[in-house]
Parts: sequence; C-alpha cells; structure tokens
Amino acid sequence: MCLGSIFKSAAFARVAAVAAALIACAPRPAAAQEWPARPITLLLSFAGGGIMDLATRSIAHDLTEALGQTVVVEAKTGAGGIIGVMAIKNAAPDGYTFLVSAVGPMVFRPLMETGLGFDATRDFTPVIIIGDTTNAILASPKLGVSSVKELSAYAAKHQNRLNIGHPGVGTMGQFCGALLAQKLGIDGNLVAYRGAAPIVTDLLGGQIDIGAPAYGPDSSAVKVLAVSSSERLDSMPDVPTLKESGIDMECSTWMAIYGPAGVPGPIVAKLNAAIAAYLRKPETRKAFSNVGLRVLGGPPERLRDRAIADTKVWAPIIRSLTPAK
Repeated sequence: MCLGSIFKSAAFARVAAVAAALIACAPRPAAAQEWPARPITLLLSFAGGGIMDLATRSIAHDLTEALGQTVVVEAKTGAGGIIGVMAIKNAAPDGYTFLVSAVGPMVFRPLMETGLGFDATRDFTPVIIIGDTTNAILASPKLGVSSVKELSAYAAKHQNRLNIGHPGVGTMGQFCGALLAQKLGIDGNLVAYRGAAPIVTDLLGGQIDIGAPAYGPDSSAVKVLAVSSSERLDSMPDVPTLKESGIDMECSTWMAIYGPAGVPGPIVAKLNAAIAAYLRKPETRKAFSNVGLRVLGGPPERLRDRAIADTKVWAPIIRSLTPAK
C-alpha cells in the first residue's frame, strides 16, 4: 500500500471513531420510550393536608400502576411555594422530578416582584393542569358568626380589624383575603401560612379570625361562610357564594404539574396522557368534586393558556393591592 493510501486510511479511521463516539453520546429517541426506568418524584410545593396534597397523592398512586414505576410525593414547602419552584427549576430535565404547584407561585409572584430567580414561562415545562378549586371564606368558631353579613357586623364592633390567614405570599388566598377585606371595609392583618391545613388549625384555636384558602377536605372543621366560585359547590349546597352574600368577586386556585425546562417532548406527552386518562375517569371526577376540586386536565397547552389568561385578569388587581417592588 502506498504512503498516501496509508494516511487516507488512518484519517478515515480517526473520523469514523469520532463519528461513532458522537453517535454513542447523542440523545436517543428510544430513551423516551424506555421512560420511566426508575422512580419519579413529585415535589409538593404546599403543606400536606389540603386538597393539593390529596390530589397529588391520588395521582401518584394511579401513575405508579400506569407507568410501572413508583411515584413518590415529597414536600418542598415554604415561601409561598417558591421553595418548590426553585427546586424544580434547578432539577435535571430527565423526566424524573416534577413539581405540583399553583397559580400563586407560577403567575402571581412574578407580577408582585422582580428578582425571584426564575422566569415562569422560560424556566419550566408545562405538563398538565389538574383542576381548580374555589377559595373559601372560613371563620373561627370563636367569632360566633355564620355569614358574611354577620362577619361584617362583627368586624364593625371590633374596630374593623381582623386577622386573615392565607396559604402564603403571592397565593390566590392572599389576594382573595385582601380583596374581601377591601370590599368589606376591614383593616385586615394578613397572616401567611404554608398551606391550608395550618390555617384551619389556627382558626380552631382562635389565633386568627378568618381564612381564605382553597377549599379542602379539612375546611369543614371550621365555619365556612361562603365560597368564591360562580356557583355553589355540590359538596356544600347550603353554603352561599360570595356574590349571593353581596360581595361581587370570584377566586379560584388552580393546581398543575410542571417539569424543569428541557424535559423531552415524548416524556411530557407520555406523562400528560397517563394523568389525563386518570382525570377523565368518572370515579376520579366524582371523588375530586366531592372535596371541591373541579377536574380540568387536557394537553400542556391548556395549562399555558390558563396562566396567560390569569395574568391578564389579575395583574391590575394585584398591582392595586400590593406595593411595587
């Protein structure tokens, strides 16, 4: 073999070796088909005991069977859900860690302040909107009130100052409580919690006067004065809406599942399909309805569109209720 042919053969061998290495390292479409190959974690951004906790664990149980891998629920609470948001932002986009969050952290907080460390539209992959639930106006039994009208009268006798519990800074509960106080002429002291369950505990103990969390299974432990949905809940037909109580306002908290930015599309599609199938089951819809959760589901685009719509509706209200930062 001539010298030129030897050089050409050697060069070809080197190029072939490099090409083989690149092919071996390149992402394989089959990886999505193999997913999941190990347990999946759902990070819960608010404290357990509320409707988000109930829905998340129910979904995790079904996914464990549907996907053939254990789906673990892990609490990652604090800062009005932002601790969980930052945890998922920094997670690997490999399809094994997802976040269950709500309208507050994903829509409201970016409207309230800059410098949060994330961009809600750029840093996350929408998976599915689970559903929404009305915010309920809860009262401590120690107040002895049974309606919004009686609450207003009670406040008037106590210098219009009430302690109002909500599930965290930037949540729908915070703005629902603040807007209610504004409409009732109450000088409310807003108290932040890590979810709905601690609010109920402090209402029972009399540490706070009223609360405005998303309605959940534990809400019935205290007096439910009204719900902020457009219609009464099937599970509480005797509880009036705020509009029926003379207060023209509606509030609902949606919950949804997000991944970090960059989760492969086929994995998102497979997870969305599995959860959507569970949410379509009549028994699922009935069970969730019984605790006040309206099932939504649908493709990832439905979650994206809901977040955009809520931004438009609530941006002016939030700016009027909170100082600029």
